[in-house]
Amino acid sequence: MIRPLHPVRLVFLGIVLLLATPPAGFAVTPEELLADQALETRARALSKQLRCLVCQNQSIDDSDADLARDLRIEVRRQLSGGASDDQIIANLRATYGDYVLLNPPVSPGTYILWGAPVAILIGGAAIILAARRRRGDAETARDESRTQTAVPLPPGTGRMAIMLGSLVLATSLGIYLMIGRADLPGQPLAERMAELAAAAASEGTAAAAQQAALAEARAAAAANPNDIASWLRLAMAAAAGGESNTELAALEQAETLTNGDPAIRAMRAEAMSRAADGQVTVPVRTLIADILAADPAEPRALFLSGLAAYQDGNYEAAIAIWRQLQALSAPDAPWMELLAQNIADAAQAGGIDPGTLPGTVPGPDEETIAAAAEMSAEDRTAMIKGMVDGLAARLAETPEDAAGWRRLARAYIVLERTADAATALIGAADAMPDDAMAQLSALEHLMVNGLGQDFTPDAGRLLERAARLAPDNPETLYAGGHFARLAGDTGRARMLWQQLFDRLPEDAPIRDQLQAAIDQL
Repeated sequence: MIRPLHPVRLVFLGIVLLLATPPAGFAVTPEELLADQALETRARALSKQLRCLVCQNQSIDDSDADLARDLRIEVRRQLSGGASDDQIIANLRATYGDYVLLNPPVSPGTYILWGAPVAILIGGAAIILAARRRRGDAETARDESRTQTAVPLPPGTGRMAIMLGSLVLATSLGIYLMIGRADLPGQPLAERMAELAAAAASEGTAAAAQQAALAEARAAAAANPNDIASWLRLAMAAAAGGESNTELAALEQAETLTNGDPAIRAMRAEAMSRAADGQVTVPVRTLIADILAADPAEPRALFLSGLAAYQDGNYEAAIAIWRQLQALSAPDAPWMELLAQNIADAAQAGGIDPGTLPGTVPGPDEETIAAAAEMSAEDRTAMIKGMVDGLAARLAETPEDAAGWRRLARAYIVLERTADAATALIGAADAMPDDAMAQLSALEHLMVNGLGQDFTPDAGRLLERAARLAPDNPETLYAGGHFARLAGDTGRARMLWQQLFDRLPEDAPIRDQLQAAIDQL
């Protein structure tokens, strides 16, 4: 005879079982966790809805299988990329089927999963009712036998109940053996083994190709240490291979070779943020501030600035910055869709209407962007040209709009209208006469594109301001020598370039080139 457990023993047994049960999320390792607590909370909630494909009825949040870990990392990667919960679920269902969900939807492929419990319950109820009816009939027969001749039960009643019970048990056991046993892999996975093996092989090939590209880029940069393009290619190859330290080192070298070009500095800020799991850290914020002081329209820096405001909970500022970036960008710029999604997320998080914020500059609406995406290249160029011409006409009436001039210059560069871009950059410099970088940016454009002869009066004006604002700046000295040489004043060109040469460190990559230019004078 089995004795019931004493209540105290029951409590003790419950504590033992509780201590023996691993806590939820035991399989999640520290390196998987996202720095953003809000994203990590969403990741854990999603992981609890997804099935481990090589386990039995276990979520990827609880499983320590390698495939479960890969799925957790994929969920966090998509979250960090800005995907919504519904998008992530849809992406995983498209890859693994409905079986990846712990609670799959009712469909022809899942009828047996949803119908089996109902059938078992109905069968069990039928057995119970049949047994109760048989017992009632037996009791009635016994009562009647006391007064009259006993009435026998219908032949086969007991056998029918036993057969029915056996059928239900056999059905339940069959379902369990087919799809429910803990030692069996999930059937959808078994059907996709060839596909998954091919995907794994493809990933291995891609990883090998990435490593080969990285090794080639590293060798090219080592062989050509003064080639900016080689360092940028190494940075991109390192980013594709997930080697953030190599990427940052390559970008720092490219930044040195370009004397702190804002675009390359912005690439480095983006890489630093990516290495910090998408967080805009204090060093990144300091770098962004310096970049925007030099170039207020730098797109990467503007995006990161808005992201920093978003992470601080300052949703109005984030929307304002991202709307400014929208206005500065071409309608078909690749980041426009992401900007629109981020603005919508910030508006939802802050409970605000982005269109009502004061001081925001509206960008192209969704209809304009969609129309541009469906246009031919010629029609899109014509549409952009019309928008650019309209902006140029407005700036002719409001020449003090420095941001507008910079936006116009970028549009002209996209349209490959180099001379018009120079005019726009000069307009921005004239709108900011006390900004040394604005003067130097315009001068640099003139030098790089060989436009000095066509803009001599403008170059003289810009040089005068640059010499007043930043007389010792290397770019000021180089630009002064360049335009002095164009004007035929080789003595002044030699003097300015010699001053620059004397200020350069011994290992400066342009030192030999500058010495050669001085010798030619």
